[in-house]
Amino acid sequence: MDKKEEVKLTVKPKYNVVFSFLYNHVTTLLIIILILVVLISEKQLIEYGIAILVIYLIINAIYNKVKYRNSFYKFYSDKLVYNNKIKDDNEKEVKYTDMTQIKYGQTFLQTVFKIGTIMIYSNNKKITQRIIFINGVKDVKLVYEKILKVIGEKTTDNK
Repeated sequence: MDKKEEVKLTVKPKYNVVFSFLYNHVTTLLIIILILVVLISEKQLIEYGIAILVIYLIINAIYNKVKYRNSFYKFYSDKLVYNNKIKDDNEKEVKYTDMTQIKYGQTFLQTVFKIGTIMIYSNNKKITQRIIFINGVKDVKLVYEKILKVIGEKTTDNK
């Protein structure tokens, strides 16, 4: 049979600006506030500091929005095809037989926003590709269970 391979499950991360800011920039924000306090006490030009901070946060939010829009994780009967970069043409593939472990996790802040992270471990030769992080997954436990079911379906087909 010469039919096109069917996608069993697609996971699409969701970008949340507020969560991203709180999760990724709290330390940066505290340092910037400290610098601004020093500038104010020294009567320096605070407007430039605030303008730079706002521009940085806007550029960062736009970059992450585009990155999340282009990210996808497609589970087929025997492999995962994914793109987790800003470029559209950056697809990678991992066979289920190369996967060693799948986990999910939620920090306290992720729990508040009802999202989580799925981690897929593989025995890839490139150390930077041994762990695939699927961030910003809504209802992470449910999606995790769906992934296990898809991967489990693959193993039952081979018996």
